[in-house]
Amino acid sequence: MARPGVQGKKQQVAKKPVEKKPAQSISRASGLGHFGRSLRDMGPSQMYSGGGTGSVTTKHELGLQVVDFFDYQSASPSGVAQFVNNYYWNTNQNLFATNPTVPGGEDLTFCRVRRVDVWVLPQARGISDTFGDIQTNAEQMYTVNCQVPGVTTNRESATGDPEAFALNTQVTNCLPAFDPKWKKVLSCDLQKTFKSAVVRPVFANISSPSDPSLNPNQCLFQMSIVNPLNGQPYQSGNADEPSPGIRVKVQLQIDQPIQTVGGAKFGVFRNEEFGLPYTGQNEPSFTGTTLQYAQIDLKRAQDFLR
Repeated sequence: MARPGVQGKKQQVAKKPVEKKPAQSISRASGLGHFGRSLRDMGPSQMYSGGGTGSVTTKHELGLQVVDFFDYQSASPSGVAQFVNNYYWNTNQNLFATNPTVPGGEDLTFCRVRRVDVWVLPQARGISDTFGDIQTNAEQMYTVNCQVPGVTTNRESATGDPEAFALNTQVTNCLPAFDPKWKKVLSCDLQKTFKSAVVRPVFANISSPSDPSLNPNQCLFQMSIVNPLNGQPYQSGNADEPSPGIRVKVQLQIDQPIQTVGGAKFGVFRNEEFGLPYTGQNEPSFTGTTLQYAQIDLKRAQDFLR
């Protein structure tokens, strides 16, 4: 027998009516990731929006760093000091030419220098000159003048070749030290220097200097080392000049496009035995990988082998 009052409480509880929502069309966002789900409002105007998986496989440029060393020298057979050293970089090269055979020209990329940094190594105290005398600190002090050359369309030299203007000039005084460390003498972002196109980079054509339009040799910077007192060449240019001279370090930040048609060595070998992946039972054994077409892209930089 039910207790009095319980049934009355149950009768007082009213059920909430179920609301029927009107049917809604599936939005594009909610339909993504559901295989076979058709999306509404996808007319011809949306045919170019959002490529599917696998549409683009290569679209990056390789960010590379190249470090080079050379010795600043001013000596020449004529005896006249050649104290302007011009540093050139060939932009018509592919540092990752993995498949340069077919089709023709696919290995040609614009190897663009984005940034250039230059250091010199100061003299060390106590260095003896060619006469055996100890040089003083003042004698071992030198000044490095660096600049990035640029040309315009309205200025030519006497020979008819484009004459270069001085851009991004930097003057640095280098003092001798017991423990010489690299002294930075130039830091230039070439992207900013030539962004406005008011001036252009200098490209020197060896075969035809008056027509440098197709020449890939770009002059990245110019440098001269002079006496800080009078601006004359620090090195005399004579045969008795100290050798190997002043060591210079160049660091280039390069944008290297990934070539359109690349290749890698790989291969597929078929046999009938899991335990012997290189041995053929009814066919020849594995003979090695071959260079084949592959689509290559840069996704991330890793440094695990330190």
